[in-house]
Amino acid sequence: MFFSKKLNVLDIGVEELKDDEIYLCLLKDKKRRIIDDDPIEIVGKELKILAEMKGQRYGMIRYSNEYFYEVIGIKEEAPI
Repeated sequence: MFFSKKLNVLDIGVEELKDDEIYLCLLKDKKRRIIDDDPIEIVGKELKILAEMKGQRYGMIRYSNEYFYEVIGIKEEAPI
């Protein structure tokens, strides 16, 4: 079951994430400090499953007891 809370940056609920879309996420700790400056690319379906298994807090998706993913945007496709 998904939570009704919205993700901070995108201002949408987890259930509104698209399964086949690639999202950019920042890894943060409990105190909301950025652990890694390089965005991590995660598919929407994986984020939904992670949110269902671990939950949400602070408008971010819980990764573990210490770390959270903050979804900051959608990966743009490069023109060919």
